[in-house]
Parts: sequence; C-alpha cells; structure tokens
Amino acid sequence: MTLRGAALVGAVLLGACTHYNTLYNAERVYESAERERRAGRDSLALVQYRDVVRKTADAYRSRPDDDRAPEILYLLGRAQLRAGEPRAAASALQEAAARATTSERRSHALVYLAAAKARLADAEGAVATLEEALRGNVTGEALAEARLLRGSLRLSGDSDNQGWSELAAATADPALRVEAGLEHLRLSVEHGERERAREAVTFLLSERTAGERLDTLSRLVHRAGSIWGWAAAADLMGAADSTRWDQPHRGLVRLERASLLYEAGDSLGARALAGRVATGRGQAAVEARLTLAGWRLAAARDLGVAASVRPLLLPVSGEPRVRDVLLALDEVERHAALGLDQPLGWFAAAEVARDRLGAPMLARGFFLAYADFDPTDPWAPKALLAALDTSRDPADHDWLRGRLEAHDSSPYVLAARGRPSAAMDDLEEELRVRLQEITGR
Repeated sequence: MTLRGAALVGAVLLGACTHYNTLYNAERVYESAERERRAGRDSLALVQYRDVVRKTADAYRSRPDDDRAPEILYLLGRAQLRAGEPRAAASALQEAAARATTSERRSHALVYLAAAKARLADAEGAVATLEEALRGNVTGEALAEARLLRGSLRLSGDSDNQGWSELAAATADPALRVEAGLEHLRLSVEHGERERAREAVTFLLSERTAGERLDTLSRLVHRAGSIWGWAAAADLMGAADSTRWDQPHRGLVRLERASLLYEAGDSLGARALAGRVATGRGQAAVEARLTLAGWRLAAARDLGVAASVRPLLLPVSGEPRVRDVLLALDEVERHAALGLDQPLGWFAAAEVARDRLGAPMLARGFFLAYADFDPTDPWAPKALLAALDTSRDPADHDWLRGRLEAHDSSPYVLAARGRPSAAMDDLEEELRVRLQEITGR
C-alpha cells in the first residue's frame, strides 16, 4: 500500500472512530436528559437535549452516508422532540425509519415519529404511524412509550376503556411508571373520572421516585379541586399518610393534603396534619411551620394572636422566609406602640400587617383605629378604603361604604371611583414623608 493510500485509510478510520465517539457521548447525554426530565427538572433537561441536538446534527452533516447515520438520525429526532422541535424531529425520524437496517430500529423510529406528529396536532397521522410501528418489532422502553402515546391518543376524545388499558400497560416499564401515572391522572381529571383519578394518585404515592414530581401532582390535584371541590381533592390524596416516598417528599405531600383540607373548610384536620409534619425535620418541617403560622395570621384580629406565632417559628428562625415573618411581626408591634402617641403609627402597622405579615384582619383593625382617631384627617378615607379592601364580610363592606359617603370630596375616594385628583399625589408624598419620620423606614 502506498503512503498516500495508507493515509487515506487512516483518515477514514479516524472519521469513523470520531463518529462512534460522538454517538456514544450524545447517547449518554440523552440518557441524563431523560432522567432530569422524568424527575421534573425540565430546564436542566432542555440544556442537555439541545446539546444532543447540536452534537448529532453536526455529526450527521459531516458524514451523512456513514453506516451509523440512521442511529444518529434516530437520536437527533428524539432529542429534537424532547427539546420542543417536533417539525424538525419528524423530518429526522422519518429519515431514520427509511434508512433503518433492522425491523426493530425502523419500528422504534416510527414510535417517536408518531409522537412528533401528535405534537404537531396531526392526530390521524400519529395514530396511523403508531399502528404501523406496532405491527413491527417494538420492544423495551419504546414499547412503553408507544402504549403511553396510544392511550393518550385514544383518550383525547371520549373516555375509552382500551385507552385506559394502554396507560396501565405503559407503567410496566420502570422508567415510564411515574410519567404514565401522571398522564393517567391528567386524563382522569379531564374526563371527570374521580375513581380513576384516586387510583392514579394512590399509584403515584406508592412509587418511591414519584416524590420528585410533587409539583406536577399538586398542580393536577388542584385542577381537580377547582372542578370537584377541595374536599374531593383532599380525598384524592388520602394515601398521603402511607406513601412510600422518601422522608422530605413524604412530609411535603402530607402538608399538601393539609392545605387541601384547609381549603375545604376542615381547619382542625388541616392543623393536626400540618402539626405532625412540623414536628419533623428538614424543609418539610419548615414549610409546615410557615403554613401553620400563615393560617393563624390570616385569621388574627388582634396583636396577641398574631404574636402567638413567634414560639412556632423561632425553632426555624434561621430560614430567610421565617426571619422575614418575625421581622415583620416586630415592626407591627413597634409601630402599634407608636400609635398610642402618634396615631399615624397605627397606619404604618396596618400596612406592614397587610403587605408583609399576611394578616388582613389585623391590618383592618389598625386602619380603622387610625380612621376613628380623627375622621377629618385627610388620610382617614385612605385608611377606610384599605379596611374595605381587606374585609371579607359583605355586611362589613356595606358599613364601610356608608362611612365613605361622608368623604365624597376626598381625592382618595374620587380616585377609587375612577376620577383621579392631582391633590392625591401631594397627599401621598406628605404621607410618605411623615411615615418615614416616625418609623425610620
């Protein structure tokens, strides 16, 4: 062999080796992206999918006729699909299927091609392509993906027993169990199937890795609550006490159920469940203490009740959000004490209670105390309007509107009625300066 011929063979072998390494590395990145996506870390997954797209697209462009080109196209198409590029994915997967060297590879490419068509709103094409794939040799994870997709497509219209069966079958693959369970829950809510929704939630709570998808589960259960009522949503989460999730997620899902009970009006049950979580450790315990404090502050009508959250929060005072609540409570107490000599302190206390402490009824009391001290004060109407905004009782609304009738010419009342007054800007600036003088803020 001549030196030139040897160099040419070496270049070909080097190119093939580089192609192989690119494919191998891209496959590892894709597998990592899949794990991130299934754990709900979509942003991290997207970065990795885009990396796979870049690597495989460059590799294919450099050697489109290489023996490994069909495999690269298959990986490129799946990464594009996950990255939200279904049209590009369909093109790559169509070519991958056409150039596949085995029946299995062709069928697998068709499964993901069907998924791309579904993303492009071509339901008819997706169904036809998926059926073609399943007539071939589909195995492993691709088979689970096919069942998940077929179940979703069947249930995109009316409830269909075969569709539910396909979703159940998709859970056979460990990698797709949680994803299939979440899709089962989503479609159960969409079709008004309460018992199926309960089964889906119970299934997810029994899966150890499903805790990473708590945000998605919570969003779906809240959607159910907005349709069926919060008591029904809390009932869906009935298995939260026996979940097999890890300790941090176990506490968070129990706290989620406590919040649903609270929304449903079962405040005793909610506090009892949240209280059990609060006695634990970690982030769930912090969240539980903040939740319990938030419920107490939301209902507090006097400073004594508001201050009672301090012993609850002090054990976790190192947490920034807890510190913010304690600092706001300190400010309310300090401003309220100022109000005994300078009534504007009550106005300052009311604003902090409303805006930073999450205590609207306590704020209402301070606003009214300020307005009652001198009803002719130019900021009394502003305080009454603020009290009106924080009130929940319709009768209270009527009473406050009646009081505001005595202030028809107030710039604040005019503005509330859609008739802004230039004088209000001057009043606001003077109020800002006076509040700063007495509170130092």
